[in-house]
Amino acid sequence: MSVRKLTTKLTMLLVLATGGVSASAQEHNHALADPFAFDPDFQWFEPVYDADILDMKPKKRAHTGWFATYDRINLYGSRPSNSDDIGDGNRLDSGGGQRYEVGYMRPDQDTGMLFTYLRNDATAADSLTVDRLNRINGDDFTGNATYPDPNRFNLSVFRDTDGNVLGYGTRFYNIGLTLNSMQMRSYELSKTWRMEPYHYGGILEPMIGARFIRAQDQASLKTYGYTFDDPNLANIGIGTSPYVYLIPNPPGTDPTPLDRLNTFGVEIQNDIYALQAGFRYFKFQNRWRYSAEFRGFTGVNSQAYSNRRTEATTVYDGFEESADVILDTTTASTTQFDSNAEFVIGFDARAELGYQLTKMINVRCGLQVIDIARGVWRSSHNLVEQTGGLVTPSIETGRQDQGYIAFGYTFGIELNR
Repeated sequence: MSVRKLTTKLTMLLVLATGGVSASAQEHNHALADPFAFDPDFQWFEPVYDADILDMKPKKRAHTGWFATYDRINLYGSRPSNSDDIGDGNRLDSGGGQRYEVGYMRPDQDTGMLFTYLRNDATAADSLTVDRLNRINGDDFTGNATYPDPNRFNLSVFRDTDGNVLGYGTRFYNIGLTLNSMQMRSYELSKTWRMEPYHYGGILEPMIGARFIRAQDQASLKTYGYTFDDPNLANIGIGTSPYVYLIPNPPGTDPTPLDRLNTFGVEIQNDIYALQAGFRYFKFQNRWRYSAEFRGFTGVNSQAYSNRRTEATTVYDGFEESADVILDTTTASTTQFDSNAEFVIGFDARAELGYQLTKMINVRCGLQVIDIARGVWRSSHNLVEQTGGLVTPSIETGRQDQGYIAFGYTFGIELNR
């Protein structure tokens, strides 16, 4: 092929290519999201100077393209509130988790999408640690902890019922009553719009979208019973704790060395499907940025309830320390189920203060409150007073239309937000 023909063909291809790009631009055939909407040089740590900020309009300081945030959240969660509870429904218990945000803001139309994931767990318990009847398994220190006869396939393994508690070197149980255990997971997908700045530089971003919340309420009651070979010492400490009791021996028989862990567990799963609407408002002041967010949501809660009782009994060959286990058995009741559906309404509000470190990186801290006003099924825990001032713990089904509040502080980092 001659040089003249080759040059002619390359020129024709170049004309066709530039013509196609021009036609595409005239037809406004743009992609929904440019994966390289960040600055091409990716200089996220490029310093930013006060002189650059002072001359920049709020519209220019509001970033476009892909963005991401991470926050460590510490939200205190409310306890169940039932008429037959112990009267602690106004208490908030310590909790913690994370919040992630990923989104995209189109630079040409000031619209975008936002995905948010939040996780927060709040727990509290009235608990007690009690030693097992045989508080030390000496075989654990030599690596010979085995199943009691008859064992399972003659395997030499570590078991929770026979061996020492891992990391402690002794055998004990943690018993008591759950006062609060709420594990909350939230998923949001919202369409956002960025409005023109107000006269003093504030920018409003309305949003509308959908939200899914899984709020899992768990409760457990664990009690510990044991036998004793000395009747003069058997009742020492019995009656001062509602979670420990003495297992009586049949009259005229020698006591059998054994202890027993009774567990009653309740699990309630609240799956909330909701629509939400809200806004984000922010304003720049030099390197600082003040922001406030609000989301109101309403929907339906699909509720699922289950409970189960287990009884773990361990029999020993004597009452002395390091006695061998001769029998270990666990029995369980049939799991009981129930379900329900409730109307849900609530809101999520935040107030944050951010500081710009580099061209695209900010740090921030703030407050957040999540209030599910009604429609959450939570268990009921109680300590029923008996004759003589003693109490008997219990866990009941609980109301299906309760509320849940999570309130606390957050701190995190932003990339191109």
